Amino acid sequence: MTSTSIFPCLLCSKTYDTKKKLQSHERNKHKNNKLIPHRHLLCKPSDDTLSFYRNTVIIHLKNILGFNRHSIGKKHITIDAFPENVFLSLFENEENFKYIPSQRKYQCVLEGTEGEEKLKRIFKYDEIIFCEDINTSTRGCILFKNNDGQYKITFSWMQKERKENNQLFLTGTLLINFIANSGEFINE
Repeated sequence: MTSTSIFPCLLCSKTYDTKKKLQSHERNKHKNNKLIPHRHLLCKPSDDTLSFYRNTVIIHLKNILGFNRHSIGKKHITIDAFPENVFLSLFENEENFKYIPSQRKYQCVLEGTEGEEKLKRIFKYDEIIFCEDINTSTRGCILFKNNDGQYKITFSWMQKERKENNQLFLTGTLLINFIANSGEFINE
């Protein structure tokens, strides 16, 4: 006996016989989806919880910014056990926010000078994008704009799962991708 899996689109009434076809449908028909069908099940995090996770992100960003040539380039940060409701509270009202139901994944892209200002506002900290070494007069920073063009920082949240001994274990992971730069500054 063969069992047939059905993969329903959570955003419309269509169903597919493979997950790949469902994902293709979502990419084509629901490209910038902001609708979260299970949103009503997620509670609003407390101000203390939001503050704790804002601080967590700030610390991770600051720790990866450096002052030498090895600190320049693509950077990736992974923060495990990051709550879904916290990610939504921080990013769901942003213009470049989207939800991909079949992957249980959210994404928010902040780009250019406008993205830099949004990042400062979301995390309530104007110095989030750089760290300085006063002794060497060098600064490491998240690159949003330079002579070559605009850059972006991408925040993604995805649900990870593990099945073992007839149990399902779930957790959320925050992924942050951006370009870092460093250089000298004048200390006045």
